[in-house]
Amino acid sequence: VLILGPTGTGKELVAAAIHYRSPNFRGPLVSVNCAAIPKELLESELFGYAKGAFTGASLAGKKGLVEEASGGTLFLDEVADLSPEAQAKLLRFLEDGEFYHVGGTRRLRASARVVSATNKDLESLVGKELFREDLYYRLAVVRVAVPTLSDRRDDILPIARYFLAEFSRKFGRAVSGFSPEAEGALLACPWEGNIRELRNVVERAVLTGKGKEVAAADLRLAPMGIGHRIPSPAGPSGPPLTPEGIDLLAVQETIEKRYMEEALRLAAGKETKASQLLGVNYHTFRYRRKKLGL
Repeated sequence: VLILGPTGTGKELVAAAIHYRSPNFRGPLVSVNCAAIPKELLESELFGYAKGAFTGASLAGKKGLVEEASGGTLFLDEVADLSPEAQAKLLRFLEDGEFYHVGGTRRLRASARVVSATNKDLESLVGKELFREDLYYRLAVVRVAVPTLSDRRDDILPIARYFLAEFSRKFGRAVSGFSPEAEGALLACPWEGNIRELRNVVERAVLTGKGKEVAAADLRLAPMGIGHRIPSPAGPSGPPLTPEGIDLLAVQETIEKRYMEEALRLAAGKETKASQLLGVNYHTFRYRRKKLGL
């Protein structure tokens, strides 16, 4: 299985879901980020090494992640970063379940399902001869595309609640849910950092919040969406910056409010059309309109 999607979209969560719904669910789920390990060490991490294989190697040798995942699932994140040597060994393992320790001569076997993920265009890398074509087709028997969080806004609240429960248990906090205002703020945020950003925001809110539910203020989200768009020189403008300084958020909200008023005027009061004119999600527009008192 090959999982495709931008950074932070939750590809590892998808891999875990695949594992726990597979016949191998009782076995281990072993994950490795191929981009986080130096290329000269990645091969030995994946396939292990024989004793004395290289300077500094353990005298007892070491099992690799392929062996540790036997009977379960091996998740290779950022698989596009595999070295040519590691690609060749991985291809052999996928074809017949066999591999060798680095520096070893004994043929070994393991049985593990391989799930991989990348945020890169593997087909393009194959065309540039930077990734093996035969390995690509072995990895991509089934392809799963994970869209950005902004493209699946119906998932925002369920995922946020999942993280809320996780961090409430982890930190021993009795936080029961999100306030309606907090839910509106979550839906209005564009989440450019995807699920990773959402996870961090919820974790911080659980750690720093004081109430039994997360309030909008606990999320500490700056004005998002249309508030982040820089107006053109011909558009509404704010006060000049002086040595005394300005309240940037207040200026930002003033400009945002003017744009929203103009969009509503051009759309004859229709929120759907106004949100389209501003290039933002309908839910974002409605939340910001209420927030700004329009």
